[in-house]
Amino acid sequence: METLANILSLTSGLAVMGYRLPPATILATSIVVDLALAPLTAVIASRRGRNAARWTIAGLALGMWALAAVLVLPAPNRPRSGPPDFPPTSDAA
Repeated sequence: METLANILSLTSGLAVMGYRLPPATILATSIVVDLALAPLTAVIASRRGRNAARWTIAGLALGMWALAAVLVLPAPNRPRSGPPDFPPTSDAA
């Protein structure tokens, strides 16, 4: 149980912040933190043009590290449909 608590404390960020609690408390707190970060990660990923379901799973499994990754990764390049905005036509002047 202690090994699982250590792994979850790393994913949720509790170990990074230096918390030293009993394994049962770390398990419970880490699960709550990961459950709270998963939807936040999914919303940010969705707004940046990424698959929300995949990032929800990543948020559940990796906690704050998935959130950090979705914040750091650039939005994927998507081909634009429609005419380009620039240069403006001669009527725009």
